Amino acid sequence: MNVALSIVVLLLFVFLVGKLCGRILGVRLGRWRGFLVGIIGWLVGVAATVVVLGHKAGDGWELTIKGLDQTLIAIGVILFVGVLAAMPTAIVLDVLTRRPISVKPRRRRRRFLRPIRTAKAALAPYSRLREVAGNARRANLLQLRYASASALQSPDFAVKIRSVLEESGGMLVKFGQIASTRTDILPDTLTDELAKLRADARRVDETGVRGVLEAELPAHVDELFGSFEWTPLAAASIGQTHRATLTNGERVVVKVQRPGIDEVIARDAAVLRLVARQLERRVEAARAIGLRALAEELIAGVEKELDYVHEAVVGMKLREQRAHDVGIAVPGVHPSLSTGRVLVMDEVPGRSTADAAALDESPVARPELARRLLSSFLGQVLQDGLYHADPHPGNMMIDSAGTIWLLDFGSVGRLDPIALEGLRGIAIGVAAQDAGVLVRAVRDLAGGDGLTDLRALETDLAGQLAHANGSGIDPAMITQVLAIMDRHDLRPPATITLLARALLTIEGTLKIIDPAFDLATTSQEMVNQDHRGAFGTPQEILQREVLRVLPSLRTLPDHAETIASQLRLGRLSVRTERFAGRDREVVEDWIDRIALVAIGGFGVIAAAIVLFAASMTSNRDLEVTLRILGFGGLLLCSVLLMRVAAGALRRNLIRRD
Repeated sequence: MNVALSIVVLLLFVFLVGKLCGRILGVRLGRWRGFLVGIIGWLVGVAATVVVLGHKAGDGWELTIKGLDQTLIAIGVILFVGVLAAMPTAIVLDVLTRRPISVKPRRRRRRFLRPIRTAKAALAPYSRLREVAGNARRANLLQLRYASASALQSPDFAVKIRSVLEESGGMLVKFGQIASTRTDILPDTLTDELAKLRADARRVDETGVRGVLEAELPAHVDELFGSFEWTPLAAASIGQTHRATLTNGERVVVKVQRPGIDEVIARDAAVLRLVARQLERRVEAARAIGLRALAEELIAGVEKELDYVHEAVVGMKLREQRAHDVGIAVPGVHPSLSTGRVLVMDEVPGRSTADAAALDESPVARPELARRLLSSFLGQVLQDGLYHADPHPGNMMIDSAGTIWLLDFGSVGRLDPIALEGLRGIAIGVAAQDAGVLVRAVRDLAGGDGLTDLRALETDLAGQLAHANGSGIDPAMITQVLAIMDRHDLRPPATITLLARALLTIEGTLKIIDPAFDLATTSQEMVNQDHRGAFGTPQEILQREVLRVLPSLRTLPDHAETIASQLRLGRLSVRTERFAGRDREVVEDWIDRIALVAIGGFGVIAAAIVLFAASMTSNRDLEVTLRILGFGGLLLCSVLLMRVAAGALRRNLIRRD
């Protein structure tokens, strides 16, 4: 073969083998890994050809092969051995270079246009990781005694974690602040310490703020605002706020995102994912809390706060829905001036609800302020299904008239009908004082886990019912039931978990406003008076459930009579399906795998017998036919076995992720 023909055959082989190996084996190769698989297969095939034919390779890819028979043999050996070598290579590359499922592949087209920026972005997480590891080492956090699950309860461990996050700065402080709200997963000693984190963010200068505004807004800053105070009111980790006036003299607050914050978040998110993955593999304490899942949740929460358009839409929706609330208000949003990185809202003339002097100077008494805030929150949850999920004092202001203004809607909760139905089921169990009903409601809320010890769960819930006295349900009751679910490894929907965290947060806020405020009693009173449509009195709850099952109750006598008649005549038969639904899919999947392994294994044995017969015959034509059948069957059966092996390895890695 000449050089040109060798190159054409090489490229064709590399393309076809690299393309088809991934499809046949069910693995993801991509362009460059497919090219590498094809090259390795070609090299192994050429080496095998040289050994088989007993010739040495010439210059480049050219082989000294004489005669048509030798040429055909060379092509056959390259194809057979090359494909056999390419398949395990593809499996190994897929295992070694596979991305975790939770990480979405990023677009790569523009990376080649910015090689320096791409290189810096690729190396930034590793230099950042080195910095964080150094801070942890200086804080003596990298000790074996902190590797056990019991270390999570240690106050010393909590203090060291907080100090490392504060020293590292950046978005890690924000991650720690969000983690401080996860009281359902993390112990109180750790969440209480993380709650002390304060993002002492560096303020962005006028040049940086002006650059963001002019890149986002449709006109120059001086054309859209009558005045703009470049000294910020406050600076947070994601953005900072500025006072300004519109051209009509209206006073507003402008929230501006930090320049390059998306790259900072991507860098620190990569560090957090890497640390969480490594710790969960090696440290018992990390596995106990599900550190990787928690890290993904923290990252998703921060990324959601990057979208100011979402915050603007939520703010306008809450303002519309809670317009009738007494003493509660939401600042207006200017959508024409708001973008994904800039948010313009009406200025609120007031002070934080954490300011005791502001609360004392209010013309409205503290107990009434707390009642108004709780009434609005319950209305958001039970009537609107859209509520402020982070109602801490820093996100609220009180003005001179005693009106509480709700701010910062980066974190909101939505209560869907399924979650509300689960809460109603809990309400029925509480109203009827029936622990069995409450157990079924809790299991349905958690997705019907069949591995739970129902007797122990019912015992715990019955003990909780003793404190409810059949008076219905209140937010405190929801929190307590969720705590029991957590002890029994029942995972409620994320919407319910978020609601529980919001309830804990607003309870703390209400205690700051009125230290003597009784959340359980007052919330129960408000639910019975103002939100009966969502839960209702015990009698109304039971009546509603009876009406819901009434159609089935009406047909029950007919069904009972039919069954009794068939039983009396000896015609009653019971048919059961041994495997159905998901069980049937699992069994069929196992049967398919066993069949593939059996066909492949017996096929390899049969192909070996055919090749042995070919070596024993003296008939030239029969020998060629048997060798073609033998090698072809061997290749086909090898593909089947390789596919089973690739699937098994991939499923194992997915389970580990």
